[in-house]
Amino acid sequence: MKAPVICLISLISIVLPATLQARPWKEAGSDRTLEGDYVRTEGDQVVIRKSGGSTIKIALSKLSAEDQKFVSTQAPAKEEAPVDKDVFKWETDFELAKQRAKDEKKDLLVDFTGTDWCGWCIKLKKEVFDQPAFQEYAKKHLIMVELDFPRKKVLPEKLKEQNKELAEKYEIQGYPTILLLNSKGREVARTGYQEGGPDKYIDHLKSLLK
Repeated sequence: MKAPVICLISLISIVLPATLQARPWKEAGSDRTLEGDYVRTEGDQVVIRKSGGSTIKIALSKLSAEDQKFVSTQAPAKEEAPVDKDVFKWETDFELAKQRAKDEKKDLLVDFTGTDWCGWCIKLKKEVFDQPAFQEYAKKHLIMVELDFPRKKVLPEKLKEQNKELAEKYEIQGYPTILLLNSKGREVARTGYQEGGPDKYIDHLKSLLK
């Protein structure tokens, strides 16, 4: 089996910190605070996304008067459409992808990629991921996650921060790096570009997931 091909990473893209657009949340009658982004309100619960990407729920009544006023000014979040399991889809929210993997009893395929500059990444997408044969296999067996590190395209700050933290956590050294993870985020195997098209790549993944 040929070793996967990767492009060398520019360490600057991994090391430089990204600024997370968060606000401090204060507990009523206390000096305790939490940094995070407002996501939505669910009944009497406020959903807040922490810097690592995970979310927590806090009772609105437990927040300070200032925070309660802030929440009241936020537009209600649009209800997300249910995921169609018969449609091939790339997730970009890692926590959401893990939840889907748990619910659907599937493994995750996580693609650390540079979509607008990495030649081997573009080649892998064109030869494998964009092919109907691979997409049919993936719909049944995998939750596909794209973690992009572009050079020209501008990502939202939260997404940029999430991707940077995950690259550090999994010690990514080159692009493309393909991780196979279980629903808890534990690494099962890693690979990269493999020549031969979708059928050979599917066989390659099956051998790694045994």
